[in-house]
Amino acid sequence: MEQKTTPTITELEREIDALRRRVAELEIPARRYRALLDGGIVSMMIYDGESRVLEVNRRWEQLWSLSLRDVAGWRLLKDEQVSANGSMPLVERAFWRGEATALPTIRYDPVQADTLQKGMARWVASSLHPINDAAGNVREVLQIHVDVGELKQSEDELRAQTAQLEAAIVERTQRLEEQLRVSEEQQRAIAVLSTPVLRLWDGILALPLIGQIDAERAARILDVLLQAIVDTQAEHVIIDVTGVPFMDAEGARHLRDTVRASSLLGAQCAIAGISPVMARLLIDCDLGFDGVTIVASLQDGLRRLLSSRNGDRTIGAAGPAGAQRRDPARRDGPRER
Repeated sequence: MEQKTTPTITELEREIDALRRRVAELEIPARRYRALLDGGIVSMMIYDGESRVLEVNRRWEQLWSLSLRDVAGWRLLKDEQVSANGSMPLVERAFWRGEATALPTIRYDPVQADTLQKGMARWVASSLHPINDAAGNVREVLQIHVDVGELKQSEDELRAQTAQLEAAIVERTQRLEEQLRVSEEQQRAIAVLSTPVLRLWDGILALPLIGQIDAERAARILDVLLQAIVDTQAEHVIIDVTGVPFMDAEGARHLRDTVRASSLLGAQCAIAGISPVMARLLIDCDLGFDGVTIVASLQDGLRRLLSSRNGDRTIGAAGPAGAQRRDPARRDGPRER
C-alpha cells in the first residue's frame, strides 16, 4: 500500500497563494459586473432558465417604475406583448439554444401584462445574454434595456415636421401652378391684345402692330390674321407697322409671308407706316413688296380703299362694320396694287 504523505507547510502556503491569486482574478470580472449592475445607467435584469426574474438593478426599477416583487409571477417566455411584436423566436433562441441575441425596438407597456398591470410604458431596445454552466446548459439570462424614448420622440417629431414640410410643399406647388395658369392666361390675353385685328369697314380689316416682331409673334400674327380673314370674308387688310420701332430681316420675311398667305385666301394687303430705316432695310435685303400697296398711314390706306370702290353710293349702302354686307361676288372697280 502507498503511504499518503502529509503536505508540508511550504506546499500548503503555495496552494493558498495560488488560490488567492485565482480569487483575485475572479474578483475583477465580478467587480466589472457589479459596476455595470449598480451603475444606474443601464437597465439590467437576470432570469433563470425558465425566464423567471431573479434580480433587477436600480436603473431597471427607475425605468419601468416597478420592483422585483412586482414581477414575481411574470415570465418573459410567456409575455403576449413580446409574442405580438414577433420577438418571441429570438427570446427562445437565447433561453433554449444559449445564443446571445438583440431584440428589436418595442414600446412595452407593463400595464397590459396580466401578471403586472402596473408600471410605466417605455420605448426600449434590448439584448439577451445567456450565462451557461460548465456543461453548456443555460443557467441564467441577462437582459439589458436601453431607453430610446427620447430618440423615438425625436423621430416622431422629425416625421411630423417632414409631413408638415411635405404638406407645405404641396400647397406651395399648387399655388405656383395656379399662378402659372393665371400667368399663361394673361400671356394669352396679352398675345391677343398685341395682335388685334380690327374690322374697319365691310370687307376691310386693319392689323396695327406694336413692338418688336420675332418668330413666335410673327407666327401668332399670321394665325390670327388668317382666321380673321376666313371669319369675316375680308377682301382687304391694312397692316400698320407704324408702332414697330425696328424690324430686322427676319421680321421683314415674316411680314412678306403674312402678305402672301393672306392673298391665298383672297385678301389683298396694304402696308402702312413704313419708316425710312425700315425701307432702307427692305432694299438692302432685297425684300421688296412687289404688287403690295404701300401707304403712309392707316387713315390714308382706308381712304384709298374706300375711294376705289364704286363711289359714295356703294359706301352708303355698305356702311360701317356691322352694316349690311354687299354681295361678295361683286367687284367694285379695280383693286389698287
